[in-house]
Amino acid sequence: MRAARFDYLEPRDLDEALAALSEHSPDAVAAAGGTDLLRDLRQQKRRPSLVISLARIPVLSGVRSADDGGLLVGPMTTMAALASDPLVADLAPALAEAAGHMGSPQVRNRATIGGNLCNARPCADTAPPVIVHGARLQLSSKEGIREVEAESFITGPGATLREPHELLTAIQLPPSGVAASSAFETLTNRKAVEITITSATAWLELEGDLVKGASICLGSVGPRPMPGPSGAAVLLGVEPTPERIAQAASATVLDASPIDDFRGSADYRRHLVEVLTRRALTRALARARRRARGGDIAEAQGGVA
Repeated sequence: MRAARFDYLEPRDLDEALAALSEHSPDAVAAAGGTDLLRDLRQQKRRPSLVISLARIPVLSGVRSADDGGLLVGPMTTMAALASDPLVADLAPALAEAAGHMGSPQVRNRATIGGNLCNARPCADTAPPVIVHGARLQLSSKEGIREVEAESFITGPGATLREPHELLTAIQLPPSGVAASSAFETLTNRKAVEITITSATAWLELEGDLVKGASICLGSVGPRPMPGPSGAAVLLGVEPTPERIAQAASATVLDASPIDDFRGSADYRRHLVEVLTRRALTRALARARRRARGGDIAEAQGGVA
């Protein structure tokens, strides 16, 4: 099937893109990597009058440190770039893992984090890591800029808080504590070119031997990324022993609302939630402890100096 006819624009800066989007909204669509958009155009699920490519706007790409020690991720940053970025691997390893898991190498070289979030599929791999890290998303239009919490951005399958005349222009991750880290776990029917059956992402922050902060988010077990507050509550303020982690993973099942489909039954997905959450928590804990030891060593060396 051929796509319906449309005009095509490649703006060289953000102002030009926002002006075109405002002028032609709601019949214009912004194109990031295009891995989903091209399919939708060919199947005529979308029939825009104008496609606005964001590929030539440098400010929308790349990862850099924020002034507060957090991360600023451009929405046009590809999955391949996220997966290999040392800052992301250090401060948000779950995001690097999710990006490295998605699709095939060819897809990862084109697909972007902004497209993954704005397409708002329940299986969007980068959404749970962004949520557990407490990210805020910057939405820009001709009228100005507003920020929304990543957790509330996706409202349902294919639905977000982004208005038709707005662009996602930045993903802002807050600073990571010295004793904090994350991990992403997933299961698919094959290693590449397959969407997630179920995923679990965990973030833990330690204070001594106790859990100071915890966050869990699940993918592909509800109409949107599903936070796991029941499991996180089990760990807060206690020592994260293997038994406690197993209890937290079991409690997280209460926060999932999976369906039956050809990739797996609801019962199978509930089982996966428990297994994958336990694995993610265990790896996030190990990473947080390593970071804490590194911080202690750096502090001791600084004191000696």
